[in-house]
Amino acid sequence: MTRTARSGFPRAMMHDRSESRSGLDKSMRKGGAGGHNWGSLADERDVEAAALDDEGIDMLLEEGDDSTDTASLSSDNVTESSKSTDDLKNVEAAPEADLAAAKKFRKHAFKGNVDLASIARTSAAVSTSPPTH
Repeated sequence: MTRTARSGFPRAMMHDRSESRSGLDKSMRKGGAGGHNWGSLADERDVEAAALDDEGIDMLLEEGDDSTDTASLSSDNVTESSKSTDDLKNVEAAPEADLAAAKKFRKHAFKGNVDLASIARTSAAVSTSPPTH
């Protein structure tokens, strides 16, 4: 770049374009793996190990908090689990006629005015998940 007469003035010298406006050195490399300086790939193993250690400590602390209340919650958990298994048995014991009607309803759903709630109610009929026997 050529120097002009104006470039010698003090105000122009303060705005030197070769220096960073923030005052930071632009030649310093971030050393990161990404554009947002999320760390280098060389440190990835250490970071993951530290995260797993932190998660393990958190789980131990949560287990310690739960152990104080397990006596009071154990009877509640038993009744909750028995209720959920009863609900599953009712769903599995749906009559074949109801399943056939639900499949027919879903097959012809696009031909009429059918709302999503009606389709959701018939979802057990077309479920392809394996039985839990």
